[in-house]
Amino acid sequence: MKAVSGAGQDHPPTSGVRQQVADSVCDRLVDETGSPGVIVVGDTGSGKTAVLRSVIDRLRSSTCIIHLRGSNLDTQLRYGALRVLIADLPANHLDHPVRVITGLSRLLEERALGLPTIIVVDDAELLDEGSATVLGQLAQTGSIRLLAACVNLSRAPVCFQDLCQSQTLAQVHLASLTQQEVAGDMKSALGGAVCRAASLFLHRQSGGNPRLLNALVGDYLASGALRCVGGVWVLTSAEVDLGPASARIVMDHIAALEPTQQQLLESLAAAGTTPLAAVAADQLGDLDTLYVLKMVSIERDHRAVVSVTGPLLRDAILGRASRVNLRWAEQTSCWDRFPTRTENDLASTKHLRRAHQAAHDGDYRRTIDELTSPMFDPFEIDRGERFQAAILMCEALAFTGRTDEAREIANTFAPSRRYDGRPELARIAVTLATVEALSGDMTAMLEASGRYLGGAGRSTGTYEEIVEGLVNAVGGRPVEAEGFLTAALSQLQVSDPGGLAPLVAAALAWITSEDSPERAERYLLAASDPSNEVPWIVRRLTKHFAALALQGTVSADRAALALKALSEEDGERGNSSWQLLTLCHVLRLGDQSVARSVMELGAACQGRYASLCTLYATGVEMEDTDLVLQAMDIARAIGDLPFARDAAASATQLADQSECAGLRGRVADRVRGIIGSTSTALGVRRQLAALTTREMEVVKAMVDGTTNRDFAKTLGVSVRTVEGHLYRVYTKLHVRTKSELLAKVALSEAATP
Repeated sequence: MKAVSGAGQDHPPTSGVRQQVADSVCDRLVDETGSPGVIVVGDTGSGKTAVLRSVIDRLRSSTCIIHLRGSNLDTQLRYGALRVLIADLPANHLDHPVRVITGLSRLLEERALGLPTIIVVDDAELLDEGSATVLGQLAQTGSIRLLAACVNLSRAPVCFQDLCQSQTLAQVHLASLTQQEVAGDMKSALGGAVCRAASLFLHRQSGGNPRLLNALVGDYLASGALRCVGGVWVLTSAEVDLGPASARIVMDHIAALEPTQQQLLESLAAAGTTPLAAVAADQLGDLDTLYVLKMVSIERDHRAVVSVTGPLLRDAILGRASRVNLRWAEQTSCWDRFPTRTENDLASTKHLRRAHQAAHDGDYRRTIDELTSPMFDPFEIDRGERFQAAILMCEALAFTGRTDEAREIANTFAPSRRYDGRPELARIAVTLATVEALSGDMTAMLEASGRYLGGAGRSTGTYEEIVEGLVNAVGGRPVEAEGFLTAALSQLQVSDPGGLAPLVAAALAWITSEDSPERAERYLLAASDPSNEVPWIVRRLTKHFAALALQGTVSADRAALALKALSEEDGERGNSSWQLLTLCHVLRLGDQSVARSVMELGAACQGRYASLCTLYATGVEMEDTDLVLQAMDIARAIGDLPFARDAAASATQLADQSECAGLRGRVADRVRGIIGSTSTALGVRRQLAALTTREMEVVKAMVDGTTNRDFAKTLGVSVRTVEGHLYRVYTKLHVRTKSELLAKVALSEAATP
């Protein structure tokens, strides 16, 4: 893609992924021990010419490059493509190919002046056979290195096909750009981050074709459908009038098809959707080709149906004016309510509808009751509704503490094409991430989103972006989480039909609260008023992240107070997993009064996470350093690094209270490398600013090298009192030794980029 100012050119510059291909081709051409040539194969607009141009630019100074291009005129002339080169040969040489090869070999050697000769051929399928034979022979004898490009190898000269089959010419196939590659190219061209909705929509429209992508970006910018919000390029709901460049590229793709394939495509476009079973047997081969070319899509729900991919291609086939209406904002949320009741609903459908409503209200015990009622028969409803019921049951069991039972249902959610394009994709990811986290496997939690959100089907991409951001935030990956969530929030500022902006803002407040409390406070303002119309789980997550953010923006005590209030609501609803998660956070913030409640809830809930909470709470309640260290090791093993760091800090505090120097040393060895492993300069400054005046005096004394005894004499207090102050400093700064304290102070004085 090219830069914004000139979007729409016919031959965009080499994209990042195509540059990698060009670099690989260069390496092959300069390697004298490998193949004497390379042929690059790719659809029209896939970037072949850009690759050739990049290779020429890189090797121009070290080789003698001759650039040729096939044309329809050349195919009618013997040695037509070589007419410039053979002009200096005697006329009688043209009567025999051997003389042409010998004469050209000599001329090229003289022209190269000792440098290697590379002949570059664009549009190689339009070469005449005579020219192709000569070039092939020159490459085989080592007189030249050959670089050619064509749309389809089967249409290339027979000589080139034979050389590829014998592996004399190496083949490089240019695949369509992936959605991630489209996002990368758009970011480079637009000079800023791009939300997933924008890159996903343009990937679908362009089919991953670089030239069409470049033209479409120009059209979207001109129509105002692509604009920058908060430093992120997002989609708006404007209609896009497609320019002549886009239309021409699409028509070129259609013209490259076989006549029978064009006829099938026209009939599919006219029909809108066609049952797969209605496609004639003798057309299935053409259908497979169109599917591989991404010109048709096959949806498999209740029955398989075929349709032309996207309105852009459909309009071009039907000869209509090209206009795209961005309906992405009207997509349903993954947490929308069940459709409106009808008079013909079966009893099982009514139970499913009530289960949906109960989940929307946060009453998951009632959800379970509805779906386990003797009157609910899953075989009385269709497959799609059975799938929704399974998601709801899995979610309800996980949230009410029955994690092991939820996992049994979760194991039936194998990723498959039948989920493509459904809003349930994001909901599956949320549910399974919750199940994995409560089962004590944070690594699997992070993988869950990747499994179900890797191919977003027809969905907008925004909900998947949110889910991946939330999962990464909870999984201790704040940098990755911020990238996802910032882009999603910018898109939601344009349109937020699901009311998810407060949730995203709350999560951003949490992950930025340590390093940038001022920014976190601005996010908290945006998260302060979640709508009562959104489902309970959205409201609950919003409040949870907002409460956690208070630790950095106000104090740990204020965060603990907010979390306690949430846990009381969870208890009233019977959502014991949420209650356990919340109270354990309170305990990790230093409020030991909830330790016994955590122990009781942990014993009542299923899953390894519940066992971890119980172990940690028991260690804190009994002041048993070994139990807390065991909890630290388990948390680290399951990938919950924030929990591991908090447990390490608790173990250090318990050891510091002990009279046993050996225990303090043993704990220091065990927690090495865990506490403070993610500290930043801004975060440490915030921690230091939260210390009391006397605690800061203690820190200064440690920095100055003053002993506890001397400092106690200066203050006129006991050494034990000074040690108490030092213990609180260690607790607030999450350090375990004097050397770590000094390291944190040094970090706070570091320059912030």
